[in-house]
Amino acid sequence: MASTSSSAAANSSSMASTSSSAAARRSPSPPPPPPPPPPALPPPQSSLRNPFEPDIQSPPRNYIEEIANKRRKIEQRQDKSLIHGFTLQEEHAARILQCNSLVPLREAIDEYAQTKNQRLLTIFKSFARLYPNSFSFKLAKILQLQPSLQIRTEVVTFLLITLHEGVNKPMNSSILLQLKNPLLNSLMMESEEIMFPWLCELIGQVAERLYLYSLGGWDELLQYFITCLSGESELNNKKGFIMLTEFPVDVAQNKEFWLNDGRFDLVCAKILESVYSDDNESKALGYNAAISLMLLSKDLQRTNVSEILLPMLLNIIDQHEEDAGLVSKLKRLVDLVTLDDGNILRGKHREVFWCMIQVAEIEDASDELRYEAVNIIRELDKENVTAMEGVIKNLSLADMRRVVEVAINMMACIVEDPLWFDVDNDDCKSAGFTENFNLGQYLLNCLCLDGVDRVFVPTAIDIIRTKFASDMLWRLRHAAMFAIASIAEKNFNGMGMIHHFEKVAMLVLNSLDELHYRVLWATMHAIKHLSECKQLLMHTQYDKKFLEKLVPIAKCNSCARVQSYAVIAIRLLVITCGLDKISPFGEPIIASLLILLKHEKMKLQGDAIDALKSIAVSMPGIFRQNHYDSTMEALKVTVFNKYSLPKLFLRAKCLECMVVESLISLDGKLSKTQYLIKCIVLKALEQICQCPRVSIDKFIDKITPMLLVDDKPYEDSLDDDEKRLVETMRVRACNTLSYCAVRSSINFSPHIGKVTQMFIRLLGCSSFKIRKASILGLSKLLLSLKVGDRSNQTKRETTLIIVQALVTFLKHMQETDRDLSALVLRLLARCIQTFSSFFTDQLIKDIADELNDTIKKIIKFEIEKAQEEGTSEDLDEPLPPEEPTEEAVQLIATAIDTFGDRFMLHVDTLMSNVVVFLADDKSDREIAFAISIFNVIFPLFPDKLPQYHGKYGSISYLALRKNYPCARLHATRAIGICAMFGGDQFKASASGSILILYNVMSNGRSTLCDTAVASLGKIYEFHRDCISDPEMVEKWLNLLPLKHDFNEARYAHGLLVKLIQRSDEYLFGSNNKNLPRIISVVKGILSGPNRLGTEEAITQMIDFVEKHRSMKI
Repeated sequence: MASTSSSAAANSSSMASTSSSAAARRSPSPPPPPPPPPPALPPPQSSLRNPFEPDIQSPPRNYIEEIANKRRKIEQRQDKSLIHGFTLQEEHAARILQCNSLVPLREAIDEYAQTKNQRLLTIFKSFARLYPNSFSFKLAKILQLQPSLQIRTEVVTFLLITLHEGVNKPMNSSILLQLKNPLLNSLMMESEEIMFPWLCELIGQVAERLYLYSLGGWDELLQYFITCLSGESELNNKKGFIMLTEFPVDVAQNKEFWLNDGRFDLVCAKILESVYSDDNESKALGYNAAISLMLLSKDLQRTNVSEILLPMLLNIIDQHEEDAGLVSKLKRLVDLVTLDDGNILRGKHREVFWCMIQVAEIEDASDELRYEAVNIIRELDKENVTAMEGVIKNLSLADMRRVVEVAINMMACIVEDPLWFDVDNDDCKSAGFTENFNLGQYLLNCLCLDGVDRVFVPTAIDIIRTKFASDMLWRLRHAAMFAIASIAEKNFNGMGMIHHFEKVAMLVLNSLDELHYRVLWATMHAIKHLSECKQLLMHTQYDKKFLEKLVPIAKCNSCARVQSYAVIAIRLLVITCGLDKISPFGEPIIASLLILLKHEKMKLQGDAIDALKSIAVSMPGIFRQNHYDSTMEALKVTVFNKYSLPKLFLRAKCLECMVVESLISLDGKLSKTQYLIKCIVLKALEQICQCPRVSIDKFIDKITPMLLVDDKPYEDSLDDDEKRLVETMRVRACNTLSYCAVRSSINFSPHIGKVTQMFIRLLGCSSFKIRKASILGLSKLLLSLKVGDRSNQTKRETTLIIVQALVTFLKHMQETDRDLSALVLRLLARCIQTFSSFFTDQLIKDIADELNDTIKKIIKFEIEKAQEEGTSEDLDEPLPPEEPTEEAVQLIATAIDTFGDRFMLHVDTLMSNVVVFLADDKSDREIAFAISIFNVIFPLFPDKLPQYHGKYGSISYLALRKNYPCARLHATRAIGICAMFGGDQFKASASGSILILYNVMSNGRSTLCDTAVASLGKIYEFHRDCISDPEMVEKWLNLLPLKHDFNEARYAHGLLVKLIQRSDEYLFGSNNKNLPRIISVVKGILSGPNRLGTEEAITQMIDFVEKHRSMKI
């Protein structure tokens, strides 16, 4: 159960800790230098700005040469990869693995141990990945022979690699069983302490797989474990503790073993003895074993041991002095927290919380130690939010000061990364941040709980002001600004906070004089959140004070990253306060932004354009009057810059800024009768909203009122052209609102009620195009509603309004609206899938009633269609299915599957309406529709089948005998359903069904043939006593594998595995004559692109092929 670097891929059920987060905490390495230039040019400087010389300009980038270099590096890595060394693998596999002797492999390992030849290591790793079974078996046999310590070390290492690497070709269960004795014997004979952890880890992973694959566990291992602990040998005691540490939690399945004869109490007593020992090594072993025992106690109903063990473990942590050892102990404690089901740590969250805070407060603690301590607090919070909220809310003033200091010190864990300066690189956003910073921010946010503002906010501000904001270390000043940003975001929500707001704003204002670029950049983050407090900001007039310092920074600072965020801060302040309220800064702001349009950094240019666009959209009157001409001229210069490719995105942003501002301004000047111009404006907005790179969040509140159209009938004075323009205008408004709803769910959320009402009103329009646009729009609103920031009550109300409107639409649907009925049926199914918990019984009844009426309309249409097309017996190809028919069947399936018994009351009515079409005198289309509905209902409600079995079966046979093009696929599936659920009623017709299915299979149509093969298999599975001829099973086998109908293929392939598992005599034939064919079919299934079968069936197929690997076909 101890964590090692080689166990990183172990299953999450193991009690061994993982350390995957360590890589995430590692600071990012700087990017590779740019490729060397041609010899004629002087050598270039680094492509990234030196953090200590921010004025140095980076050289121009040669994109073509960078791509060529990247391709060369990929090819070099490929040459060293295992895939490209496949010939090497095949050559050595024959010599080392296929022979019966262990000598070649042992000699190869001995050579590697002596020389560390990387070529041999590549071969061994390829064996581990491609031949895990034979490789691991031979390694275990070598280990059992007790070779030298050096050889044993390498063998165990390769066995661990094999368990991790054999992912593409899972280890055979029979091999796992054969590994048990050699590995256990090796552990029994092992006397070198250095080997104990590795051997126990290996044995723990094998045990985990034995329990995972239900292979009977490992009783001998458990017995040896008890023997080790019960004896007096110190060496065996160590083995026992390490074994317990590496045991998977599944060993608790052997409940009788642990609880009989006092074994659990014996283990507990040994652990207590070890924990109380003065020997540090013994205490560490007892600590790890204690955590494992507590995890086992969950399934053994002995969690009372945690009352004794957990305080002892926390006391060990409190008294621990060595940093490295303490890190490993905290990693083990994380396992306990994450795997606890609530019983082990119940009532102990406060003790664990303060133990971790004390660890984080250690003066010389490493970053890794602090990370592990606060990470345990985060995991505690994930597992039990309520308990941790109780701990936080009960903090005293002194306690709060301690936790705030820990949080800000964690946030000071920032590394210098040259990538931070490359503002055009998307990765620069996270450059320099560590996991410790993120955890510190998490801890600070935990303190921002409702009800503790009176303690947290003044305490945090006081600590920042007196201790961190003016500290000599820039990292602490940087952390202070981010802490202020968090406080502002979570707590400044009314005029009651004005006193605290003024203190924070003063700290931020002073920080704008900061000389260090990263601290200045962090200050912009604080301003970003303070700018959201409009009332507080304008009351204290700090908006003007901030702008006075921000404008020069944006214009003249030597660091492009700082300039970029200064522009963002200016934009947010302008949006919040309005340009008219800060008019003295209007000219300088616009002038600075226009200058930045010429900056060499594309990110900075883009931010300047966004700021100009926000100003134009928020204050169109002031902007158009004072700044329109100069801005447009500057944007045109950028738009028509034809030089470098990276400018294309920038040009698009310029056009977006120009067009959106112009459209909104133009729309406000139009009269109600200028339909053509209005259509053009809406077309432009529609196209802009469709463009994936255009952010519509910034102007969605402005354009939504433009798009809310009425549903009034056309005025008599309008001519036909004007009526078409009005229709087009309404359709485009619906489409644009639909795009906005999906692309900006949260920002669109305040408008969803008005838009829903508009779409519902438009369902009653006489225009087909408008009704269709409205239905499509309602589907987009549902998607927006699902992910948007709305309460469940709002979602419930809006969903019910939409569903009722759709049901009403179906009720009054015109004959010309058949295409729309398909859309409505599909949308109702989506409503049921997404918001089923909101549906009342009355609403379900309304849907069922309307579904019955819709089915009657559909069948009426099918009758008319059949009369127009003539009799279907003369047709060979199936008629194309009608979309409303398919959607109705799908809606029935969705309603039955989702509502279950709540919908069962309406199933009988539905079936009684449909059964009348299971008759000889009905058309192909009518029969197909009726059978398809029954095919949906009977598998979900098999108790309904006996009542209708006669008509259902006989009409299916009729459709197949007469080869009805539309009905034959549904009829073929119906025979399989009758076989599965028909019981004795089906037996009488089983033989006739087999003959009919043979005839269908001879048809040769792919999907139809797959369905027939699956139905034949169902007869064999559920009515085997009706099969007297083994040749029938052989014929069925010869039609496998299936490739066209995925659902039927999964069933048929699963049945094949069942027959293989029970060694079915008809399947294998006399003297196993069909075995080669069976192997061929199974290999065909496994080699297919989709591997059609359940996960369990595929695993069993792999084992079957592995078992018969040597057989030639």
